[in-house]
Amino acid sequence: MIEGHSSFVEGIRGRVAEIVGLEWARAGRIDLAVPAAMAVVAVAFLDQVDRPIGGLPFGLWWIVTTAAILGVLRLRAAGPPTGRSWPGLALVVWVVVGWLLFDLLLWQQTNHLYDFNVYLGAAGRWVAGGQPYMTAPVTAWPATPGQDFFLYPPPLLPFFGLLSKLPNAPVAFVWVGFLVAAAYASFRALGLRPVFSLLLLAFPPVMIGFESGNVASVTFLLFALAFRAGGGLVVDGLFKVQSGVAALWLIRTRRWRGLLFGLAAVVVVALVTLPIVGLDSWRAWLAGLGYRAQSQSAVIELFGLSYARYLPGAAFVALSVAGVAAALFFSGRRGLAALGLASIFASPSLWPHGFVFALPAILMFESGAVVWVVLGAAANGPHMWLLFYAGWLAVVAARRLPDALHPMAGTDGPWPRPAALRDDPTSAAAE
Repeated sequence: MIEGHSSFVEGIRGRVAEIVGLEWARAGRIDLAVPAAMAVVAVAFLDQVDRPIGGLPFGLWWIVTTAAILGVLRLRAAGPPTGRSWPGLALVVWVVVGWLLFDLLLWQQTNHLYDFNVYLGAAGRWVAGGQPYMTAPVTAWPATPGQDFFLYPPPLLPFFGLLSKLPNAPVAFVWVGFLVAAAYASFRALGLRPVFSLLLLAFPPVMIGFESGNVASVTFLLFALAFRAGGGLVVDGLFKVQSGVAALWLIRTRRWRGLLFGLAAVVVVALVTLPIVGLDSWRAWLAGLGYRAQSQSAVIELFGLSYARYLPGAAFVALSVAGVAAALFFSGRRGLAALGLASIFASPSLWPHGFVFALPAILMFESGAVVWVVLGAAANGPHMWLLFYAGWLAVVAARRLPDALHPMAGTDGPWPRPAALRDDPTSAAAE
């Protein structure tokens, strides 16, 4: 009975892989998936095409810049890059140019580095003897970043407290550079080549993290390194509790050494900083999280993009637990990618940079056209939830090697195994 059930499940996964592989989306030698993907990305950016950049609309810049880049590439090369087609290259350029223009609009706005300034303002209050955490529910968003509240555990207060005493401009410059380096290292840890690791720095959820100065790049780096250094998954919980959800993967895969190392690291950090922050800071942190949750009903914007703003509390918790349980059905790389997806949904307060945790799952698609259309269409606002849903589809589908248009072409997907092991389904890291 069990063997029959397993065969049925594998049959479904194989069928899903056939559908999302898009081999059927052809008319003779013409690949219909690529122009369809470009059209879908264009529709996803419709609310941006009229926004002005230097006096000209976004849409005009998008078309002209894409055409110019493709023209230069065509003049400099006798043919498209090895294994790819010109239409496929056009899709990649189309998506990346859309990202860059969106990023340009983002940086034209004011109030940059909001999250980083929250860290410095709250930690600065703590250094001065004040309270960095919420002491009561709020009914309005704080007027300035310096008046906002710290959300992370007390061990991080001394670090940001020190930064708050240094000159702001150079500290901000170094901090953003550190975040960029962390993001690049994350993509390299996933197995992406340097060129694609650089391109993904422009991916709007990633860029929004840079622009706000959020620690998301650091937490994602620990997540990306976890396949080979699992203790980072536990350490992630020092930043955001929901990030620690992925640490369950260490139990699922019996990586006890990584689990113990991570727990030891957290305990050491907590004990070393305890004489500095005091036990009361831990009580204040827990109380502050409770006040934050109470405040969300009055200040809906505090939910961000989280589904917690639409669902009753019990339903949100139940669905979050169900997502984690579903992720634990998978082992190896797929299990880790699935827990990244589960951590997105389980976030009671979710911002665009949180969707970066869907990238390993998205990179598990076989079809490069699917990867690029998802990364293009999900780059804009609420469309980012496409990363979550498409990510689950990629995790469920049977494993197949990436095609030539895929950012991970030539490997067997994120956290790639050595070539000698790629065709061995019995390998411990097969999934």
